Amino acid sequence: MPEEWPIAAAATDESVPAAGRRARGRLRTVRIDFFLDPKQRLTEQERALMSVMLNRLIGDVASALRAALPGGWLAANDGDDADLINRLKTAKLLDDAGLIAVVLQRADEERISLAARARGGCKEARVLQGLVSNNHGGVAASAMALILARGRRRDRFGQCLVAIDDLAAVTADHLITAVAAALRAEVARSRGAADADRELSAAARQVREQRDAERGIARLTTALIRELDDAGALSDDLVLAAANEGEVMFVGAALARRAGLLIDDALDDLLSGDGSRMMILCRAAHASRELAAGLLAGIGDLLGIGDAVEAVERFDKMTPADVDAAKSWLSTDRGFRAALERLDDERG
Repeated sequence: MPEEWPIAAAATDESVPAAGRRARGRLRTVRIDFFLDPKQRLTEQERALMSVMLNRLIGDVASALRAALPGGWLAANDGDDADLINRLKTAKLLDDAGLIAVVLQRADEERISLAARARGGCKEARVLQGLVSNNHGGVAASAMALILARGRRRDRFGQCLVAIDDLAAVTADHLITAVAAALRAEVARSRGAADADRELSAAARQVREQRDAERGIARLTTALIRELDDAGALSDDLVLAAANEGEVMFVGAALARRAGLLIDDALDDLLSGDGSRMMILCRAAHASRELAAGLLAGIGDLLGIGDAVEAVERFDKMTPADVDAAKSWLSTDRGFRAALERLDDERG
């Protein structure tokens, strides 16, 4: 599909302020937007998908908080929480790097899987389903757990979702606290400010305790890869078959396992759109040249890698010292690496 020209949101007369105030109020945002690299901007489809996932996640957290309040405190909410979401956005409480990273990654995975399966003429995750009948009990159980969890992350229309279990602890805590704060006005209207503060704080603690990181998709995928590796079944053919179905997280978890890295670090490189970073990851994972080339041939274009030949040349030119240096860098703390990269950006 050709990439469309970004569509501007239609504005009603009531939403358009006076020209002078509008120009002054928008100047900072317009300057940022005007000079953004077009290659880095979201498409309309990505923006819409991410918005739906984020809104549904906030709605789920709000529902969990309402349910944790004493019985009868709030009426059942049959709306779409639009006002609550708008207030959170206006207050910049959703502008959290960890939160947006998860939603963006999920959108990337969805885009790649849909394109890969359409290309291959299949509608289902055949590789993953095939593992359910594996002779190794641990593999079969882990595959079934992952399939069920992925099913829970689809709505009745097949729309992909993100769950609170998929978020890192610090990100989940931030989101739960923010949504609880946004619900305060709703609760205080009927119960008073003091009672609202006390019970919403208790409800937030309860929702935090209910979150289970082991039910997150990344953890479940990592567990499946571990079982496959322990069973001696994590073959190159299996990884390539998964890649050809657009199973990016499966591939990332497999490469992470072989390289001794965290799955998040592997996925960062795999979804970076940088052929050099992808090949460094493959070499760090001791991948064969055939596996690296197969990944590029299967989903390289979907990952945003334009020159597969150049990427393979990068794979071939890496020395053992280069591989050791790459593994050492990828094994360091993510926060430390992010700080160094930020400092490099500041230096230009």
